[in-house]
Amino acid sequence: MHSALSSRAAGSGVLAVLAVLAGAASTGCADEAGPEVGALRVDQLREGGLVMPVLESRSSSAFPYPAEALEEGAGGETLLRIRISDAGRVDSVAVMTSSGHAVLDSAAVEGARLLRYRPARHRGAPTAIWAQLPVRYPVPASGG
Repeated sequence: MHSALSSRAAGSGVLAVLAVLAGAASTGCADEAGPEVGALRVDQLREGGLVMPVLESRSSSAFPYPAEALEEGAGGETLLRIRISDAGRVDSVAVMTSSGHAVLDSAAVEGARLLRYRPARHRGAPTAIWAQLPVRYPVPASGG
């Protein structure tokens, strides 16, 4: 079974892994909206032998819903451009597309910096890689 999972992760990159973790990010109290971390998309292709980075830290703890945004009923999706270093740390983050709410964009940037990955590998060696990471903050349910 492990080889089947490895083949799936290698074939579709880290999409399957992050899809599972994105579901974990949205757990919590029933009356609280939870952020959802989307699938990592690599910016550049490399000739042969690229193994995608794999998320090792929990995304749910990295992306809390900002209290100010909850109070305002703000939601949206921020698309980030991140650089995952050859050590697996996110060492650069930029907002590519804003959610329309500065507090959500800031929370997404801060959360991305906390993520830790097993680094991408190219021809067996750890390598830095640029990728896009969507972070969605659903509009909180009103009432209570």
